[in-house]
Amino acid sequence: MRLNKFLARCGVDSRRNCDELIRTGKVSINGAVETNFSYQVINEDVVMCNGKYVDIEDDRIVYLLNKPKGYICTSKDTHDRNKVIDLIDTNLRLFTIGRLDRDTTGIILLTNDGDLANFLSHPKYGKEKKYYVKTKGKIDTADIKNIKNGCRLEDGTKVKAKIHQSSQLGNNYEWDVILSEGKNREIKKIFSNFGAKVTLLHRYFFAGFQLNNLNPGKYRKLSKIELNQIIK
Repeated sequence: MRLNKFLARCGVDSRRNCDELIRTGKVSINGAVETNFSYQVINEDVVMCNGKYVDIEDDRIVYLLNKPKGYICTSKDTHDRNKVIDLIDTNLRLFTIGRLDRDTTGIILLTNDGDLANFLSHPKYGKEKKYYVKTKGKIDTADIKNIKNGCRLEDGTKVKAKIHQSSQLGNNYEWDVILSEGKNREIKKIFSNFGAKVTLLHRYFFAGFQLNNLNPGKYRKLSKIELNQIIK
């Protein structure tokens, strides 16, 4: 296995950042600094990064978490805000697969494999994401049809989503929204573009998984079969 991929699989960092660690001489193999990204790691090699031994003994792990409101998905924060990675009881370095806004709740996946996180976070991954949405104000039927077929917002962002109104009470509306790509803040941008304000956003389905009875702030580890399901 190539050295940069090996480090990413060990949960050291994303492959891109692992390349930088290798380039700057932070990685050694069998006691000697190694700066070749393509070095083929074998079982007998002793690999160290920043003076610490690394191995794939934990292998690839993915957690499914019910993200509560008020938690951010970044791993580092200068404002000392609550982070989703702190909800997982592990010493592994974790990466979120995609992100949810601080006030958005629901399913988020986390993994110790930086490469896997980058791959599954890319919009072209295309796994369905389903959301329950509350808004002040509505989107007209004609606009909903345009969004389903794909359209551009006023800021030039191209969006495509399936939107179904589930209930209404006065100017308060509830919706089911399905995304296949899922770009940054896409749902809020869509509703805002058409004059509606999102007051609640909850993701209840992602890549074939549901929360079932998992309470906010709780998580579970995916089985090997489930892991194979998301990387098909």
